[in-house]
Amino acid sequence: MIAFGLALLTLGAIALVRRDPRLIAVALGVGAGLPATAGLAVGGLSVSLFALACVLAAVGWATSRAHGVPSAAATLLVVFTVWSTVAAFFGPWAFQGVPVLLPGNGIDEQVKAPSALVLTSSNVAQPAFLWASTLAVLFLARTGTARAALWTAAWVATTASLARGALKAVGADVAGPVLDTLDVDYAVPGDVRLRGVFAEPSELATFSLGVAVLAVVTVATTTGRQRVRAAVLAVLAAAALLASASGTAVAASGIVLAGLLVVLLLRYVSTRGRGTPWIALGAIVLAITALTVGDRLLGPVLGIVDDKIGSQSYDSRTAADALGLRVLRDTWGLGAGLGSNRSSSFVVTLASTVGVPGVLLFASVVVALVIGAVRHRGLIAATAGLLALLVAKSIAAPDLTTPLLWLLIAAALPVRRPDPDRDLGAVTIDLDVEPSPSPARGRVPARRTTAAAPPPGRRRAAR
Repeated sequence: MIAFGLALLTLGAIALVRRDPRLIAVALGVGAGLPATAGLAVGGLSVSLFALACVLAAVGWATSRAHGVPSAAATLLVVFTVWSTVAAFFGPWAFQGVPVLLPGNGIDEQVKAPSALVLTSSNVAQPAFLWASTLAVLFLARTGTARAALWTAAWVATTASLARGALKAVGADVAGPVLDTLDVDYAVPGDVRLRGVFAEPSELATFSLGVAVLAVVTVATTTGRQRVRAAVLAVLAAAALLASASGTAVAASGIVLAGLLVVLLLRYVSTRGRGTPWIALGAIVLAITALTVGDRLLGPVLGIVDDKIGSQSYDSRTAADALGLRVLRDTWGLGAGLGSNRSSSFVVTLASTVGVPGVLLFASVVVALVIGAVRHRGLIAATAGLLALLVAKSIAAPDLTTPLLWLLIAAALPVRRPDPDRDLGAVTIDLDVEPSPSPARGRVPARRTTAAAPPPGRRRAAR
């Protein structure tokens, strides 16, 4: 038992005994914030902190009397998990021998000589992780603690990564042996890019982009201390994103910025020119910046792009995605099974493993979450962070095992007030989302309540 895992299990045991879901949410946040740290090691098998915390959350969900799903998006997520589990075992049985990129065997070697599709331990481990993550999402959504887990993960990973980068800069990386306890084999001589508490710089870039968008949108949609804290986190996440110096950061950030510009344009048109002075001022600032220091700002970015294009990593990832699409074709659109193929892109890996049905189900989950965010202002930040994370994952983070993905999904689900008679502890803080302001008056419509009718006996007595 590793020290981190022992502390997390102790925290989870206390939470289950005291029926306090917030402690389990904190454990999930810490586990997601330290993704390269093992919580349990048995022989040659290592279990991440987040997976261990998901098991605790699953126990909390199982011991609760309320096992229903809180929304349509959660229902679709459960259906996706069921289909992925079936595909994990059906694919290797039905399409045995199809050339694939087995997880754990390396992309560079398998691109030249693909492996034959067979049932492996990954076909068992990944569905198990998927079920644990799904139950953790249901637990967080039902107890109203998803935001606590999400923001804990954001602060832990961002601050720990920057702190570790500062220690490495002075040659005192004392946290390495403690944090890198999973299979972290990233060692490139002369590479000064920051990877923080993650396995490689691209993973830090993916995480930081999702957190930065989450924090920026929170700044735009909240007030008071929450806005100040979100602004500080946005600056720290942007610093970590720049320090990663990853091609993933450049490509994904460009797509996300383009999307934000489209949203601003649509909002400008829908409000009939509202905010024109601010838009004009922003355009002037951008123009002055481009004319004065544009070369200095674009130089490092263009350098990253030039180094990436034509490199061995770029060629291997492109070939891996091409092979993943071929796997989808060879399996008649049903996929080789969850855990049977690992390309470079999340979209290609998802399609090649769970097939077209799995992709449609996962896309339905995302669409349902977006619709919920349109209806409820309190869900916009988490949904925006989720979309940014998916953009980054579609470039360089192919796994479903990204902890931040599940915390963002949980935070983007509608939250109901927990019932102390049915749920694992009642959260005293009301985390219920607020409806979007009325476009006509700019005010939040009052919530209409209806008093319960008196019993028949009292009704006759009143007469």
